[in-house]
Amino acid sequence: MKRTKIKNYKINAPQILKSRINFILLIVFLLCLTLVIRLGQLQIVEGDTYQEQIENASYVEVNNSAPRGNIYDRNGELLVGNESVRTVFFTRHRNMLPNDILSIARELSEVIEMPDETVGLRDRQDFVLNNYFENVSNIIPEQYDMFQTGSLSFNDLAQEFYDVSTMDDMDRILDDDDLNLIKIYIKMVNAQELQPTIIKNEGVSEKEFADINENIDPISGVTTGMDWKREYPYDESLRVILGDVSTATEGLPAELAEYYVAQGYSRNDRVGKSYLELMYEEVLSGEKEVIKYSTDRSGTVINQEVFDPGAPGDDIYLTIDIELQQELEDLAEYHLLQLRSIAERTAERNDAQGNIDYTIIPDHVSTVLLAVQDPNNGDILAMVGKQINDDGNIVEFDYANFTTTYAVGSSIKAAVIAAGYINDLYSPGHIVTDRRMVFQDGTSVTSLFNRNSVYDVTDREALMVSSNIYMFQTALLLAGEPYVEGMQVPANVETAGRQLRSVFQSFGLGSSTGLDLPNEAEGISPPFDYNAMEYLNFSIGQLDTYSNMQLLQYISTIAADGQRMKHNIVKEVRKGDPNNESPIIASEGPEVLNILELNDTELGQIQLGLHDVFHGSDQNRNLWGTAYLTHSDLEPEAAGKTGTAEAFYEGEQVLNHTFVGYAPYEEPSMAFSVVIPHMPLVIPYFPTNHISRDVINKYYELYEGQPAQSYFQYDFEEIYQGFVRGTF
Repeated sequence: MKRTKIKNYKINAPQILKSRINFILLIVFLLCLTLVIRLGQLQIVEGDTYQEQIENASYVEVNNSAPRGNIYDRNGELLVGNESVRTVFFTRHRNMLPNDILSIARELSEVIEMPDETVGLRDRQDFVLNNYFENVSNIIPEQYDMFQTGSLSFNDLAQEFYDVSTMDDMDRILDDDDLNLIKIYIKMVNAQELQPTIIKNEGVSEKEFADINENIDPISGVTTGMDWKREYPYDESLRVILGDVSTATEGLPAELAEYYVAQGYSRNDRVGKSYLELMYEEVLSGEKEVIKYSTDRSGTVINQEVFDPGAPGDDIYLTIDIELQQELEDLAEYHLLQLRSIAERTAERNDAQGNIDYTIIPDHVSTVLLAVQDPNNGDILAMVGKQINDDGNIVEFDYANFTTTYAVGSSIKAAVIAAGYINDLYSPGHIVTDRRMVFQDGTSVTSLFNRNSVYDVTDREALMVSSNIYMFQTALLLAGEPYVEGMQVPANVETAGRQLRSVFQSFGLGSSTGLDLPNEAEGISPPFDYNAMEYLNFSIGQLDTYSNMQLLQYISTIAADGQRMKHNIVKEVRKGDPNNESPIIASEGPEVLNILELNDTELGQIQLGLHDVFHGSDQNRNLWGTAYLTHSDLEPEAAGKTGTAEAFYEGEQVLNHTFVGYAPYEEPSMAFSVVIPHMPLVIPYFPTNHISRDVINKYYELYEGQPAQSYFQYDFEEIYQGFVRGTF
């Protein structure tokens, strides 16, 4: 039996061996096949990826910011452009150590003088520790000796030096040359690798430019070239609204850095920081230049090539007419200075004579706001703000037209009449008897034009003479309680107040105008809290607050036959030079926000009432439009509404003066609004009448070709005697 098994084994052994060899060969074949497939994948499928990684070890792409686009007015006048400036750049090589950078900075400091910039205490201390270490012994001698004997570490010594040494100590050690070197070194050491960084671009002289090119090896990373900075041909006109751009030193604003980095910006890129420059950053910033740097193994740049030249930013065209803007700035400044002077002279004389019952605080007379638009499309033609600051200097305050709000008084009375029509309280021609209103609790109210008489006035006449009584009785009708002498003041006016506010908002009062600028204020709308007297005051503009731009949209809506147009300050975005008919990329066309719920007869009645403010009178009853004396001779005729609101400012009772209007009356091409807040509480006195007339005359001069008119001439003696009499 055993022999049989041995015999069979001997017979099968070669076959088993052969099978095992075949199995091993199969495994080897499969391994080789896997290796071939993997090599093919590496070379064919992933070859480009690895080739790119190899190239990137030697070539680095860097993006350089492009010149920003320009900003023009509606007629192609340059408002913001770029000025070419000589510039010193530094490109930090890879693996460049701080000591290497210090050596380059030291060499450069022999050639250029940095601008007058503050060098912080810590930067000075670091420089002393690394370059004037022996002077440390004069400031902290005990710690210095301990360090020399090895009983105190350098870090502990440095910390003590930081805590003890002062700016005066640094001034005794460092001279001007040291400070110049520190300024250069700080910029260089903070530079990103292979990212050209501006060392100096303000006041680089021709000699500095030439000396760098002659004496400093470009291999160090220091180069010269041309850069840009923003220029403003019209100086301070609209400077806040145009916005600011960060400097290369500032780089990305901290609050927006994360967002901009995600968009591909470098941290030292110059970007818009405020208003138009910020809002239109993507349009103005352009496409970056892409440079490919060649480096050797040590990281030193040995060559550079422009991979993509990039492109300047696109241009923005505003709706602003800079000629009108500047003329109205001069006009506003003239009136503001005249009013401040009158207040100062009045206060001085009254201190001596004591014959005026009003409180006159000249410093409160500090602001004039005015704005002009085309009511037919919402284009803002001018936005002017002037303010006298605490130092007595005139400063630009244009942004206050949409960022500050005021109680505006009777200027808004046309919206109250509209509420009467919209809520079917009465029809055009409705008559109200203007006389003192007396309530059950003894409270009484009157119109300013009529303290003690009795007049029947229509809605049209109510606008002409600015009847408070007409507005009060409209408000009571809206609350469901028509006026009866001796009546109790309504208990609940919340619903009626909301209805009246809703009508106001349809004119743009208390709601966004759609202006394409940030920080627009919508005003304050206090709750009525069952206070009917506040509700009545609301109907004459003495409660809620509105911006000057909201007033402008309100009067423009009336001028545009009931269409409330969105406010625009950016007209279009274009490419290239304005003289080359460059293509329009984007356009901000007219946009209707809403249409008033008034028929032609109702709207026409309101327009006639505003016309009568300028041109209407009833001589038999001695009734005159509130702007008749100043505006009745305008040709072409215009229309508008006056307003005054009692308010408090710095604890004193004051008057906010307002004026809205449009011209010409028949086919309006301009609407305007004026606010002069915080004027002394002297009644009656209406300086906005004078400035508004000058605004219309200036518009007629520039747009209608009329002869130039002199500004209103203030007569101090006449005005002062009016204060004494309490009448004009």
